[in-house]
Amino acid sequence: MNVLQTIRENYRNLTKAEQQIADTILQNPRAVLECSISELSQISGVKSEASVVKFYRKIGLTSFQQFKVLLAQELSKAPLEIVYEDIVEGDDTITITQKIFKATVRAILDTLDTIDTASLEKATELFLKAKRVFFFGFAASAAVAFDAFHKFSRLGKHCVFSNDEHIMVTLLANATKDDLVVAISHTGETKSIVALSKKAIEMGIPLIAITGNGKSSLAKLATVVLVTNTKETKIRTDAMTSRIVQLVILDTIYTLLAVKDPSAIENLKKSRLAVSELKY
Repeated sequence: MNVLQTIRENYRNLTKAEQQIADTILQNPRAVLECSISELSQISGVKSEASVVKFYRKIGLTSFQQFKVLLAQELSKAPLEIVYEDIVEGDDTITITQKIFKATVRAILDTLDTIDTASLEKATELFLKAKRVFFFGFAASAAVAFDAFHKFSRLGKHCVFSNDEHIMVTLLANATKDDLVVAISHTGETKSIVALSKKAIEMGIPLIAITGNGKSSLAKLATVVLVTNTKETKIRTDAMTSRIVQLVILDTIYTLLAVKDPSAIENLKKSRLAVSELKY
């Protein structure tokens, strides 16, 4: 069991007091190893030891000692300790830069530890079979969707994208079961994304969801769900780092597709040649 990852995955389901305990652990896990249950409750700012008991039970553990043993084992295996740290008043440029970079690296590594490779393979197969690929993403996710539209077009896939939901719903109306929809939403609760995805499923079109919430409305609709793992702080929202992780997931599928599709490399060469004519 990966204790830190389990805490991150269950963070949204914790009470306010339990989130305070989780924050203490995630910010300085090595220091927590030296704490008694009473000391952990005190430094976390919760009223009693009972909150700590409820916390470790909620993440599936039976005792505080079991929690510390598993945490110690996990930290001993980590050659590079990169932890989430919140930005605080007084942080200078170097400190803020390091915290942002480390948080992004941590999010990528956490997702690497938990992503389902079988789901990645299934997603790649759906890309291989699709005649057209519709990328859905609005607001911050639109940048990720557009990047994917560009990348997969270079491999010769017929891709469709617009950051206007009216245009996307119009284009979707003419889609078929031979197409594929890729919906990107960090929360998985964006109304327009969920509505478009629901329509696609009703039309019999396969749906790949890339989201930070595996239990979201979007995830429940999807044929394949790919989940990002990030943590929100007071200033840096988890959507900031999840955007990078979403790009990495799509880059992975792009590479898998290039390896499996015999025509992909040839199409990529053609794309590069065409683009080179636009440069000096």
